[in-house]
Amino acid sequence: MLLLFRNYLWLAPAVLQIGVVGVMARHKLHRRFPLFFVYNLECAFAAAAMFVMWYLWQVPGKVWGYSYLVAMALDTAVRFGVVYEIYAHVFDNYAALKRFGKPIFRGALLVLLAIGLVAAGQSHQQHADFAMYALHVLEQTASVLQVGLLLVLFLLSAYIGLSLRNYVFGIALGLGIYASVKLAVAALQSSSLVSSGNVYRNLVILGSFHFAVLVWLFYLLVPEPVLSRAIGIPDHNLELWNKELERLSRQ
Repeated sequence: MLLLFRNYLWLAPAVLQIGVVGVMARHKLHRRFPLFFVYNLECAFAAAAMFVMWYLWQVPGKVWGYSYLVAMALDTAVRFGVVYEIYAHVFDNYAALKRFGKPIFRGALLVLLAIGLVAAGQSHQQHADFAMYALHVLEQTASVLQVGLLLVLFLLSAYIGLSLRNYVFGIALGLGIYASVKLAVAALQSSSLVSSGNVYRNLVILGSFHFAVLVWLFYLLVPEPVLSRAIGIPDHNLELWNKELERLSRQ
């Protein structure tokens, strides 16, 4: 029964992501969110390919391991891109903040990547496969960024007039839920409360991704409200910072 449920959670999100891709293509949202579009395609293809390799081709464990490594690397790289894409959309109406924020975002990302690689290198003695562990650390870094981005969107939504029904918020919400569950499971695993091969651990992670895809599909199927500045919110803070940065950039 557990095996059947796991197989469902393995394939169902891939099928739903094809639906996400179809809805985005129909409404031309792939032009607005190209990296998120690619992310869904990559995840759906990777899940289907890994499933076929595991059950139909029954490839050797080494081949499976390398394939999983490649899929994990692609997934992590595109997730970083999706985080940046969401950031860019959030500050679309604040040109100066968007322009000045780019190097800050990239710098913070490079620092996080460097910390992850250093941590992986220091733990090399305890982990036989350095590449796998390094990718795991980077994947956790992507999850931290996604959770942080979701919190920022919650805090700034009133100031930038971002509705909770906005596509950007929906994409970030799905990613944030999935990333939060993965970080929580990783914390339990590091404390030895959950083993890496625990079947329930894998079901929880797969289930959280299934829920995230459902969130994306729901948001994409519901018409997006018009973005407008919230009534009653003073026109300082972000707007003031944006104007000040615009002034400094002209000097």
